Amino acid sequence: MTRFPILLRILAVAHLLMAAFGLLVGGFADGGQWWERAVLTAVHPVAAVFLVVLVMSGERTQSLINISVSLLLLNVIADVVLSLAIATGASRGDWWLPLVFSVIPLVAVVYCLPLLRRP
Repeated sequence: MTRFPILLRILAVAHLLMAAFGLLVGGFADGGQWWERAVLTAVHPVAAVFLVVLVMSGERTQSLINISVSLLLLNVIADVVLSLAIATGASRGDWWLPLVFSVIPLVAVVYCLPLLRRP
């Protein structure tokens, strides 16, 4: 698995664009708690940048892979928690919307799992 498929590269760039849009919207949105904004303005963009670097770089060090996968997992977990908070009424919004931001990171994590096991 030395090369990432073109589809994963396209998904990484799409996720970066979605995260950038979320960053812009998160800065102007009214309401919400600090931790909800932190997901939109910090977790998503940082994870998206690391994903793009991971799939586009020719030489992937084990530390880059570990950090990228960790940030992608944090992205997915934060989105699931946010979705549950909305679904239970602890927060306002559409419960499914945070899950949209977790699809591409979840696909990337599944694809990158074998990279974590290499020596």
